[in-house]
Amino acid sequence: MNSSIVTEKNREEFRYMLSVLGSEAEVWKSLQAQFAVLHQRTQAVFGIGALAVSVTGFSGHRIVAAGPWSGYPLIIGLVFVLLSLAVALSGVVRLHWISELRGETTAEGLALVIAMRNRKTRFFLLSLKIVLFGLVWYVFAVAVYLMRASLGQIPII
Repeated sequence: MNSSIVTEKNREEFRYMLSVLGSEAEVWKSLQAQFAVLHQRTQAVFGIGALAVSVTGFSGHRIVAAGPWSGYPLIIGLVFVLLSLAVALSGVVRLHWISELRGETTAEGLALVIAMRNRKTRFFLLSLKIVLFGLVWYVFAVAVYLMRASLGQIPII
């Protein structure tokens, strides 16, 4: 990443953080903590994805066998869940050491770290939206399957 991605908004946020926290070292610590939070939240997206893949492995064949109204939504949901994981992997979890981000001054370097945090945050939010969209389709598939099973149209076991 280079300093050309730093915006005036990033610089203003750095100046604000510096005024509140008192030193560049404290700004650095705060940004480290923010990156940790971002990665912890991304782990939740991975957990949801792992759960969806696991459920599909155990009962996906039964849901798909219930017909196209449950099969296609299940497939669509799973594709979007996996897409969200790809977005999270490529945009959030991809490794960049914040100590490698240097500007001409320490202030510019920290503004660059803020820009990178904001970029990763946008990828996280995109990943979250995609996984939620996928889960809507996924839950629709399960609901159709359960509805058909409750009506006795397919065996539940």
